[in-house]
Amino acid sequence: MQQEIFHFQSSEHLGWQDFVVSEENRAAFEYLAQWPDWIHSSAIIYGASGAGKTHMAALWAQAANAVYILRESFLYEPRDMFTENCNFVLDNCDEYREQAQLDWIFHFVNILNEKKRFLLILTKTHPLQMSTSLRDLQSRLLSYPLLTVQHPNDELLLQIAKKLTKDLGIFISEEALRVLLTLIPRDVSTLKKALKALDKLALQLKKNITVAMVRKYFTRSDVDNEHADDIQF
Repeated sequence: MQQEIFHFQSSEHLGWQDFVVSEENRAAFEYLAQWPDWIHSSAIIYGASGAGKTHMAALWAQAANAVYILRESFLYEPRDMFTENCNFVLDNCDEYREQAQLDWIFHFVNILNEKKRFLLILTKTHPLQMSTSLRDLQSRLLSYPLLTVQHPNDELLLQIAKKLTKDLGIFISEEALRVLLTLIPRDVSTLKKALKALDKLALQLKKNITVAMVRKYFTRSDVDNEHADDIQF
């Protein structure tokens, strides 16, 4: 039978109640929760895709009234970002490698300090390994607190899955959950989307979610976590 392709739609806005604190993310989570009592105006969350950086940043942005610096922001003067009384999140900082982008970020953080605002930076690359031709910027990044997050291990991911099914009111056995976790990218956002998709399918078919259903509609995906919108379903 030909596999159907299920396209997960809009990304979720995850809340505090969805986040499971563990040894892999505890230090970063607790530091963010201390805001505004930070030791510096800026902090860096470092970790691989799917480790929970985006979720923690969203929680902090909500608490700190922070806006995201988008790629389009580099078309404007850095000082124009400070017309509103807000703080900032810079995602995928390691992807900005052009000299003009690096100059923009450096000027931005200087103005940030002047204005006494806060900045949370997300990166998949350690600051020491980031390819930046601007030494002053790299020195600045290395002075910020570095909050490292790791991928959840198998048992933690299972506990997160159980919590999500409870929160979402989805009925699925532990065995089926364990199978599902072997077939999808290992990040919480994708897990939540997969559970909702299975629940919708079960309602349409008027059947319970079983191991057989999970195996039938999911295949091992080679899609990386950054492009997990198209998952075999």
